[in-house]
Amino acid sequence: MAPEPLRVSIATFGRSDLSILRPLARAMHADDAFDVGFWVGGAHFEATSGRTVSDVEATGVPIWARVDTGEFDRSARSTVANMAAQMEGFADAVGVTPGGAPNLVLILGDRFEAVSAGLAMVPLGVPVGHISGGSITEGAIDDVFRHCLTKIAIAHFCDLPDFARRIHRMGEPPERIFTTGALGLDAWIHAPRHDFATFVAHFGLTGLRPGFALATLHPETHRPETSGPMAEAMMQALVEADRDVVVTYPNADPTADRIIDVIEHFADAYERVHVVRSFGADWFPTAMEHAGTMVGNSSGGIIEAASFGLGVVDIGDRQKGRTHGDNVIHCGRDRSEIHRALDTVGSPDFRRRTEAPNIYGDGRGAERVIAALRTLDRGSLAAPPRFAEYDPTFVGEMLTLS
Repeated sequence: MAPEPLRVSIATFGRSDLSILRPLARAMHADDAFDVGFWVGGAHFEATSGRTVSDVEATGVPIWARVDTGEFDRSARSTVANMAAQMEGFADAVGVTPGGAPNLVLILGDRFEAVSAGLAMVPLGVPVGHISGGSITEGAIDDVFRHCLTKIAIAHFCDLPDFARRIHRMGEPPERIFTTGALGLDAWIHAPRHDFATFVAHFGLTGLRPGFALATLHPETHRPETSGPMAEAMMQALVEADRDVVVTYPNADPTADRIIDVIEHFADAYERVHVVRSFGADWFPTAMEHAGTMVGNSSGGIIEAASFGLGVVDIGDRQKGRTHGDNVIHCGRDRSEIHRALDTVGSPDFRRRTEAPNIYGDGRGAERVIAALRTLDRGSLAAPPRFAEYDPTFVGEMLTLS
């Protein structure tokens, strides 16, 4: 007799994590070994983010719980209130999930909503699996949230062997650490592409030419006062470089509104600056396919851009300390530094650096996560995790697929 399916809730908080989680959720939904559904919260219900809960519904994977905490502004104090509301909402999600509490909740990354959901599971005794732990972004408070989730989780699915070893140094047992490659590559590498004319028409990007600069700038949450000036410097450098620009909105971190104000000002003043609030999971790979450069401080520039042969100008400290390929160049927040970095990325010598394979994987991350989940002993999932003494022989090599 076949064992009961492993019941897994996948938590999603906005457009960025959904694009990463969707291939995994769909693959698990099609696999008889799993009973899977989404818990939806965070920015998915925010009007300013486009109410992307509809994108979750479109995956075909059932939604088991909706955590709609209403609208919050992007101040630090409001973020704290939002975290409290998210924590309570995800605690309630356990009670409304069909069939009762899941065997495991999968949580991706380092968002404040993510750590809120993870913390809610601790007193309820619901096991957590953490995706994308072990990395470092020194310019954001995300490191605190990410490492907190590492200590909450009983299983870890990380991007690189370096990250696996870092997780082990935090006391996590090697047998619960799986190196899978970056899940974000699954969707982006294999996503259908739209031709340029269709792309332009869909988003109303009149006059846009291929090879544009694709810009996304998020606040540096350790230094929120930099948001407005940094956005001003980036946009001014792009305009002075005489580039077509497509810029997307930042995520819902404190002071994001200051970046949005700058973006909209430049879009109103310069016809070659175009704004798309969110491409969504379906269209961002197409945007990268037709872009010539990525600019800003998005994780997409660190992880996914190499798979599209894109040079990346990474501004400021948000991604400081994060492992990246040779296609990325860092620069400061000053307009002149950004301008010089744009010139460097556009040079023939630098473009040769964008031809190397992506260090973050091959687009088979979801397969590796599923393979790892099959090895977990269901009976011991809820047992308190042990603190593992450091084993210097642990390598954390990428999980091998047949």
